[in-house]
Amino acid sequence: MKGYLMAERCGAKARSTGKPCTQPVVPGTARCRFHGGAAPQVRAAGERRIQAANAELAATTFGLSREVDPRDALLEEVYRTAGVVDWLQQKVRALQDEEVVWGITEEVTKDSGEFPGVDTTRAAAINVWVELYAKERKHLVAVCKAAVAAGLEERRVRLAELQGAMLAGVIRAILGDLDLSPEQQTRAAQVVPFRLREVAATA
Repeated sequence: MKGYLMAERCGAKARSTGKPCTQPVVPGTARCRFHGGAAPQVRAAGERRIQAANAELAATTFGLSREVDPRDALLEEVYRTAGVVDWLQQKVRALQDEEVVWGITEEVTKDSGEFPGVDTTRAAAINVWVELYAKERKHLVAVCKAAVAAGLEERRVRLAELQGAMLAGVIRAILGDLDLSPEQQTRAAQVVPFRLREVAATA
């Protein structure tokens, strides 16, 4: 895995010269777009390698154990999940009606062949923002119930929810001021929940 992620130049041999290709590789793969790196299945496998490597790095960096009272751990989970739910709610509200159940499911860039360009596939499917929002809402309800069942005061649970919502609001305002590109917004969807949880864990 590390070899794929660290490779910068394609190692395939060029047919015209017989020498190794020096084109940049498609991220997560060992080939450039001219030597198979742009194939949908190759790109998908490359993305999975990158995600696995990032997960491994995160586990190594943030996975150290610590002592924590179970009740405090429950409140931390309420706090960070409430922040994630509030942030995702704004993303869902920003969707157009047709975007909720219809959108782009795949884009393939063709740099060679008879018809170069971008092939776009659209299909009816639940938007990923909606799915994430529903999943986090369900999780928030579960951890709130667990916190109350553990004997924690409902007032403390509600306070944790409000604090999470306030933090998410600040982050949302900052991201709005930055005028992010679509690619950066997608990245923010991965980074923001992670950072919310990180802050809660150290609070």
